[in-house]
Amino acid sequence: MKMSAPNIGPQLPRCVQRYLAVLLLTCHVLSHHPIVADAFTSPPSSSICGRRTVSISSTINVGGPTRINKMKGKAVILTKASPSGIDEWPQLYQTAVFFGTYAALGIATYPTTKLLEQLSQSVIGLERWRIIVIDSTLPILLGLFYLAGGIGHFAIAEAFQDIYPPPGTWGIWYLPGTPAFHVAWTGAVEILGGMGLLFGGLRDAFIVGSDDDENENILINFIKPASASVLFVLTILITPANIYMFTHGAVMGDMSSLDMSFHAVRFAVQVAFLSLLLTLARDSFFFAWGDELD
Repeated sequence: MKMSAPNIGPQLPRCVQRYLAVLLLTCHVLSHHPIVADAFTSPPSSSICGRRTVSISSTINVGGPTRINKMKGKAVILTKASPSGIDEWPQLYQTAVFFGTYAALGIATYPTTKLLEQLSQSVIGLERWRIIVIDSTLPILLGLFYLAGGIGHFAIAEAFQDIYPPPGTWGIWYLPGTPAFHVAWTGAVEILGGMGLLFGGLRDAFIVGSDDDENENILINFIKPASASVLFVLTILITPANIYMFTHGAVMGDMSSLDMSFHAVRFAVQVAFLSLLLTLARDSFFFAWGDELD
């Protein structure tokens, strides 16, 4: 005769028993996972635009580059949440994107510069191009833009530091110096270059000097092309910050996440600025040189 187990209370359905068993096993595994354990033991963090900000004193075990903001006592940890998704690619592919972006800038800037050249020669005419564009309008507008940008490097320095690539980005970025240092010197160059363009543009627009004055101020005539050349090179040098925002979703300060349309528009704007600066540097130099020869 078969012996049956005593009935100690109501039996749960077998499907419920299996569900509870799986649930308990899952909780046990997750409770021993280092990332989950860190979430329960570390202070609460705020997720801002693909980043996580926690206190420096907490133990951080997150893959990827980490940047410490000593002024606020915070660590900015970039999470894999960029709209482009490039930060999830292998580093070799990220490196290719970095250099590919520079190549794309060069490929796009060349025909844009040639277009401006054709515009100046065939449509507007060199004389009107010089008087309306090169002598005054273009250097004044670009000077104001870069002057304002340079002041911003100091007025909201921490926001600019947020988009500086930390060491190890793309597998190739190991530039010496702190983010504060690079934000400061690039801001200073933007201010000086913007002031140089403003000085040259306003001088040509409102000040009419005599021949003696021109002979005594030969170097002054080359301030405008020199400033445009410096700003052209600087715009190329600060491009990694733009690439970092594109590939890793970095933003300035408390800005919301930037979608792909923003990066496409900014790429076009950067091509326009590079083309205008190169055209201004070239034409203002040849105009100044021609004046000296005359």
